Amino acid sequence: MKYINIKSLIVAVLVLAGCEENFLEKPPLDLYSDANVWSDPVLAEQYVNEIYGGLKSGWTWSPGFGLIGRYHLAGTTDDAEVGYQWASSHELNRGDVTTANAPFNEHWADGYRSIRQTNEFFEKIVDFESDDPDQEAHVDRLKGEVHFLRALTYFKLMRLYGGVPIITEAQGLEDDLKVSRSSYEACTDYVIAELQEAYDLLPTSYDDANKGRATRYAAKALEARVLLYDERWSSAATAAKDVIDNGGYSLFPSYEGLFWEENENNQEVIFDIQYAVAADRGVYINRLNNVDSYDNGWGGTTPSQNLVDAYEMTNGLPITDVASGYDPDNPYDNRDPRLDMTVNHNGSMWRGREFEIRYNGIDAIGSHPTDATKTGYALRKWMDEDHADIKNTDAGINWIEIRLADVLLMYAEAQNEASGPDASVYDAVNQVRGRADVNMPNIPAGLSQSEMRDRIRQERRVELTYEDHRYFDVRRWGIADQVLNQTIQGIWIGPNGETSGSITENDVTQEFGIFDYEERVYLPQHRWQPIPLSEIEKNENLEQNPGYN
Repeated sequence: MKYINIKSLIVAVLVLAGCEENFLEKPPLDLYSDANVWSDPVLAEQYVNEIYGGLKSGWTWSPGFGLIGRYHLAGTTDDAEVGYQWASSHELNRGDVTTANAPFNEHWADGYRSIRQTNEFFEKIVDFESDDPDQEAHVDRLKGEVHFLRALTYFKLMRLYGGVPIITEAQGLEDDLKVSRSSYEACTDYVIAELQEAYDLLPTSYDDANKGRATRYAAKALEARVLLYDERWSSAATAAKDVIDNGGYSLFPSYEGLFWEENENNQEVIFDIQYAVAADRGVYINRLNNVDSYDNGWGGTTPSQNLVDAYEMTNGLPITDVASGYDPDNPYDNRDPRLDMTVNHNGSMWRGREFEIRYNGIDAIGSHPTDATKTGYALRKWMDEDHADIKNTDAGINWIEIRLADVLLMYAEAQNEASGPDASVYDAVNQVRGRADVNMPNIPAGLSQSEMRDRIRQERRVELTYEDHRYFDVRRWGIADQVLNQTIQGIWIGPNGETSGSITENDVTQEFGIFDYEERVYLPQHRWQPIPLSEIEKNENLEQNPGYN
């Protein structure tokens, strides 16, 4: 179910409808009344498709983050730097966020626009009647999808802003529009109730023509995530276990291939936001995240040395362990295979040649020019080096919102917090590490609850990097002040691949190796984003988040 221009879809559906028997008895194709739409499940489905089409994803976080596919939210964490200085991520990283310039300001309005659509759906569909059981089943399925979409939209607002106003009716001018915020816990309760409604109404799968629609286990997986964020550990573990045991999903054998367009909707994907190659919905991931020397890339998201250092050696030991075998002169040898599948570094093979990000003369010292890497690394995850149109508006790649590895790690975290590191916790983490082309060793036995907590957090970082989790994970874990108040680092590689030493030209010396790129700032109020000033001014009952004027 790729999201293309929805008006074209509606026209196509109506034309097909006109080909049915008794088509002359149907209303004109260019004029459908409200009653027509809500008495025909096929037309009502197009309305639901509009809601799907409005979902925000990692490709569409904010206009301030650039064109679709240019930057990842990871650029606001210790995992990456965003290439352009005008990008909104820098306001977050400098601690300069205000109610007027917050990078996610449009998410409030967009979210409530989608919520209004879902509320209107339920108000309009309530009078649907049919003697055709297939039509009844179709409408029930649509109801389940809209319950899911309403829950997902509320959750995306909650994780940015905390507790938000719960609005369950399509408001009119005669209604009281000055709704107060509900508590985070009350919002969680509401979203869980929505997802339970969805779970009861949705199918477990669809045919190929409807891939991308919410399923029963997408609702249950999202329920696990919502419960996890609210630290309802036992309930989160139960929800995640239902998906693991009964959803029918399995890990895709290739970690790198999991994120390629050719493998979309594979057996690991539980819910993804669909994209089609079209003038208004293409994803620019390949062109905009390569460096300038490769396919005229624009240097969008550049991985940090901080992230690179987080990947273990193939023996399962961190590079800081003296027994790990880590060699600073050959820093990318014998590392967790996910490193090479996520990050292009000096010496990586990319599009048939060796990737070179090296010192190239005194003019480059300290300049880090636009369209080049700022950190000595380039993004590889999500990018397909064999893509035929890598230089242009190139991809219709879907954004994976929920996948099985995430659910396994959610289960491990929730179960560990609820009852400690039992065998099922080890099994969940080790399944993720044991993917066919990853094949990392099992985590060591005998870990304490605290030690297991650290291992799970480490695993989430390297498995789910550039999937928009770390920004929220470090906040909900209460460690953002430690993680985000730090220096982002990169690496200067010498002209012959040196990772240490220096060169002097024109009386200027360039040191090779790891360097400090940027000091980041995280303030207590950054736990939540500010509610947009325009919304506060319209509604005096809307309380602003602490720390923002």
